[in-house]
Amino acid sequence: PDAPTVSRRGALWTVGGASLLLFATSAGRSFDGAARATALLAPHGGAEPGSGPNGFQVNKTAAYAGVHAAETREDAWRLVVVGRTGTVRLSRADLLRLPLHGAALPIACVEGWSTSDQRWRGVRLRDLAALVGFDGDPPDVLVESLQRRGAFRRGALRANQVADPRSLLALYVNGETLSPDHGYPARIIVPAAPGVLNTKWVARMTFGGLG
Repeated sequence: PDAPTVSRRGALWTVGGASLLLFATSAGRSFDGAARATALLAPHGGAEPGSGPNGFQVNKTAAYAGVHAAETREDAWRLVVVGRTGTVRLSRADLLRLPLHGAALPIACVEGWSTSDQRWRGVRLRDLAALVGFDGDPPDVLVESLQRRGAFRRGALRANQVADPRSLLALYVNGETLSPDHGYPARIIVPAAPGVLNTKWVARMTFGGLG
């Protein structure tokens, strides 16, 4: 059966809550002494710049998220894209046959750290929207992950984020295939969004799904 969907209000609460969490983290880091100590999610020394696969930090591993290698294998994984004209199912090989584009974007994690720009390569979100009937007018999108644990198994992106040419379903980073811990087979990367909205292990995208 199809995965359950969420209402527009619920999806927007997800976006708003993530943004508030990122603000609380950043605000706590902007002060010294006692004020810094009250940061909601101050850095706790686990991740260092340049550590982790693909040359940068990981906030959540595939194992922690409950994502298993068997479901991300080339012959097992399919991206389900839903929109105005129906449903399309794409393998990673299918995605690699679409036009690929690059973007240099950082990740700002709500745990209190951020990376420098990473070099991402993948399919533009607006091109995926065009595959299901939104050619030239991409709407908002609900993104669902293979992740089984945690509050951000789903993420909502606004229409202007989908339309941005830097917004990608990333397949590569820093010249390498995404590692499992960074979201293989495919992950979202968009400008100016907290890391929790850059959904990893993407399984399903519903364009116009927040109405």
